[in-house]
Amino acid sequence: MAELSKDKFVIEGKRTSDAESIVRPSLTYWADAWRRLKTNKMAITAMVILIIVTLFAIFAPILSEFDYRTGDLLEVNRQPDAEHWFGTDELGRDLYVRVWEGTRISLFIGIVTAMLNFTIGVLYGGISGYVGGNIDNIMMRIVEILFSIPYLLWVIMLTTVMGSGLFTIIVALSIAGWGGMARLVRGQILQIKEMEFVMAAKTLGADAGRIITKHLIPNTIGVIIISVTFAIPTAIFAEAFLSFIGLGIKVPYASLGSLSKDGTRMLLVHPYQLVFPSIVISLIMLSFQIFGDGLRDALDPRLRQ
Repeated sequence: MAELSKDKFVIEGKRTSDAESIVRPSLTYWADAWRRLKTNKMAITAMVILIIVTLFAIFAPILSEFDYRTGDLLEVNRQPDAEHWFGTDELGRDLYVRVWEGTRISLFIGIVTAMLNFTIGVLYGGISGYVGGNIDNIMMRIVEILFSIPYLLWVIMLTTVMGSGLFTIIVALSIAGWGGMARLVRGQILQIKEMEFVMAAKTLGADAGRIITKHLIPNTIGVIIISVTFAIPTAIFAEAFLSFIGLGIKVPYASLGSLSKDGTRMLLVHPYQLVFPSIVISLIMLSFQIFGDGLRDALDPRLRQ
């Protein structure tokens, strides 16, 4: 057999100049999630649309010369033109200002409700999943009892006690909505709490509060953020439905639901009064859904490439 020599073999990929092209740069979890989110053009487009809608909702009523609460009876049901871009309603109020003011209120309700659901649900579900046993069973039975009562009934009961308004809607939607977040967090905690790093924290003397806040919750934050992203349009649609049936925002204030309700009465005569608020609420719902899907793909470590 011929003797093997080192000269007959060439080692590839050992040049120092090729090191950076061979080794993948180290990325944090959030940096990698943002890298993958940027590649999803639909999600980025939806995010840009949401930012633009939010900016219009904040600044359009402030910069306009018209007031969303008062109108001119000489300008009743005016068609869209250069002065009134979205036309006017049956009381002569500028619809452009009212649509963006309604968007502001609807977004406020959706974001505040989602944050309350996030806070209550994460704490409740985290404690329930970590403690386990009989306490977990009791806490989950309480959630099931709350789920058995429709949120519309919560609104009716709270309206009777507290009166109708913005605060009542937020409280009612929060009471009816945090249970889903609690169940989600509890399920994630039950999977994570038996892992090695949690056992190591217990061995080092960490108490339950530190383990939940420093170890368990941060490892479920991706799922939680996705859930919050989907909770915002759900709350917006629920508020629009309540306003549409007369249990939501009261005059002279406006939301996208109340504007749609007013536009429905004028659909056959002045359809533009329904078209503009419907387009805005549909755009918000669609953008949140697309952005939520893209965020779910970006935050899922199993899809990392």
